[in-house]
Amino acid sequence: MATPKPIKLTVKRDFYDKTEGLKLKKAGEELTVSPDRAEKLISLGLAEKPDADAPEAAAEK
Repeated sequence: MATPKPIKLTVKRDFYDKTEGLKLKKAGEELTVSPDRAEKLISLGLAEKPDADAPEAAAEK
């Protein structure tokens, strides 16, 4: 079975990452984590996918 592809996230607010020995992750910092960890951080409101803030393409008029 293949290893899941890591996902890049951007930290939304400071938090202490218990998976890295309580290392402080600051808002704006980029993380590369497993898909499961990404889901957890996003659901807790601690991180988001970097392209989540990108403006959507304007519809042609």
